[in-house]
Amino acid sequence: RGLPPRDIGGMFLAQFEAELQAIDGDSPDQRLAKLFDVIFKAGSDHAAQVTVFREGQYRFPEYEERLREIFLDCCRKVYLRDVSEAEYLFIISGLRFNSTRALYDGLPRRADIIADFVRKGMFCEAEKPETPLEIPSQFEDFVEPPPRDSREKLLDTGMRLIGQRGYHAIGVADIVRENNLAVGTFYTYFESKEEFFSIIIEKISQRTRHFLSDRARTHHSRLEREIYGVWHFLSYFHRHVDYYAIVREAEFVAKPWVRKYYDAFESGYMHNLEIDDPETRRIAANFLMGLSHYIGIEALMNKRIVNIPKFINELAELLCKGVAA
Repeated sequence: RGLPPRDIGGMFLAQFEAELQAIDGDSPDQRLAKLFDVIFKAGSDHAAQVTVFREGQYRFPEYEERLREIFLDCCRKVYLRDVSEAEYLFIISGLRFNSTRALYDGLPRRADIIADFVRKGMFCEAEKPETPLEIPSQFEDFVEPPPRDSREKLLDTGMRLIGQRGYHAIGVADIVRENNLAVGTFYTYFESKEEFFSIIIEKISQRTRHFLSDRARTHHSRLEREIYGVWHFLSYFHRHVDYYAIVREAEFVAKPWVRKYYDAFESGYMHNLEIDDPETRRIAANFLMGLSHYIGIEALMNKRIVNIPKFINELAELLCKGVAA
């Protein structure tokens, strides 16, 4: 109470790191289960602190760097060895994403199901290609249709400016000025800046899902659609890296619309996954969503994934076999 977010976030990290020291067990499977239980328990036991910490992550990048080091150290303790970048993201990304969705969006807390994905993979090993997939070394080049009218121009300008400078730093006057329009024109199409921002979130979702579903038609097996889907996802957000900033900030500015954004992706994944149990299928959908989300951050924003084709082929192995003990 009364502490600034930076101090609260630092205190939470210290507490979380201390709780993770309890990871133990005679086998990697036991230690992995303990790790996942601690992470889910932190979300339920320290919900308010997690919320403050997540906002701190957005404002203070050093929090995310520290959290990454903590998680990497946990992975080493689980497997008693160093893990590759692909292994690290496979172990942690789906877990983090499911934990967040469990806290805010009602996703079931099933650490056991996620641990099974990490240990065994998610797809039939028979689907794995005998030779490495031919992943291009350069991101896909594509042309998007230009804005059709003044409303579309305002939305495109809003995406660019808010992505670059943030929601609170951009006013309606900034958006209309770039289009040589009067402020009144903005309110012809939108009731408020808040409604405008919610439409931007919805538009990002529609554009991304349309792009990915259109590319998915060219791939055959479910595994190939997923693996090449990661590359198409990276290609799209390489062109629109500011979309990450918009959706991340929207978690604090327009939370109901962010939930709708992720629910739309979840629905698409669940439709395509061949898993009979609905709860497992939903958790699998969010596991794969989280995987793409954090791969995008590390590849596009933090530049940690240099050799994209090699990384994606390693990811194909993990999706079929899991992380080897």
